Amino acid sequence: MLFGLNSCENSNYLPNSTTLTIAPLNEQILSQQAFLFKILGDISEDAIVKWDFGDNMTKTGSSVKHTYSKPGVYTISLYLESNEKKELQSSAIIRVHSNKTIGLPQVFLDTDARCEADDQHFIAYTLYSDLDVLGINSIHNGDPYSEAINYGEVYNIMNLMRLAGKPWNSMPVDRVFHGATEQLTPPSSGVWWDTEPVITDGSKAILAAARGASPDNPLIVLPVGPCTNVASAILQARNEGFELRDRMKIIWLGGLENDYHEEYNGGNDPWSVYVMGQSGLDVQILLGHPTSLKLNIDKRIESHLYPNNDLGDYLMTIIPVFQWGSTTVLKSIHDVCVPAVVISNYKGYNWVTKTAPVEVTGPENDYRWVESDSSSTVRLIWDIDGEAMKTDLFNTLNGRPTKLIK
Repeated sequence: MLFGLNSCENSNYLPNSTTLTIAPLNEQILSQQAFLFKILGDISEDAIVKWDFGDNMTKTGSSVKHTYSKPGVYTISLYLESNEKKELQSSAIIRVHSNKTIGLPQVFLDTDARCEADDQHFIAYTLYSDLDVLGINSIHNGDPYSEAINYGEVYNIMNLMRLAGKPWNSMPVDRVFHGATEQLTPPSSGVWWDTEPVITDGSKAILAAARGASPDNPLIVLPVGPCTNVASAILQARNEGFELRDRMKIIWLGGLENDYHEEYNGGNDPWSVYVMGQSGLDVQILLGHPTSLKLNIDKRIESHLYPNNDLGDYLMTIIPVFQWGSTTVLKSIHDVCVPAVVISNYKGYNWVTKTAPVEVTGPENDYRWVESDSSSTVRLIWDIDGEAMKTDLFNTLNGRPTKLIK
């Protein structure tokens, strides 16, 4: 079965509003072991709480024990039945582990997939890697029509991977979510938490995945476009009293040496970067310039690195030789650096060679970075081993990913 632009809609299991929520997990879940699931919030005496665990099993009650028979990624849906109405209240996207996958980095991709050629490399690299991909969001890249195009490109890449031999059921084909079509609007107060989130299936899916993560293995969100979805999820969590600090980390590709407003990803929603930077979450920012320029390719002499299949042909065709507006700077595969940072951190490879703590300032300071002491939760990634990352990218595309599973 092939999925087109509008053939896989996921809003059926993402609530429109929150009355009850699934209590965030405090530990990782193993298959064949019973786990107690609870709710947060009050219910009326005549209401019935129903759970759908995503494995064809349902249960009733405010707190229930459930055992998953097989490892995998599941979506838990919490419903409230009252006065003959059944309403979805909350969702959680969870990884049920085997002993071999406990502690595996859990990532959520957020991409303007058709914007340029590096996003497609980013999606394929991550899905071919051993990283645990819980979902993929699309996001606008500056105009309201771009999000739908970017959403379709995610499925295009997965279909090319299918043609190259990767089974559909090994990819998150049912967990691709529509994200924001517009940027955040700064509030008149100038206070970041007064911002109205742009609520979408994408922002709700990030929260669902964070709810299913545990403090000993938090969700890592990987935005490689505007940060609208991520910032909206942060604002939604704050509004519902959901503490993300121990459950979610962020690695964003964007920004320049001194600011983030003049760079493409940041410029398409600078206020969202400010919200993200002020949130208190662990944020790593891999600069679009100069850092990610270290991972580049010259396809005139390196085309042999691509796999000899439909995906490889497509990636090699769309990648230009030079950066936009340049005839001398080789094309960087910017976004690939982000999952490479996750792999490097997990394996202790030291592909990240220089970082610095910063404060993320707002429009009053022209959206600039300001040097900070080591207590800041935001770090700029200044230097990387681009050659090591490129080697891992092409090894992975050719079926030889870094082994992360035990």
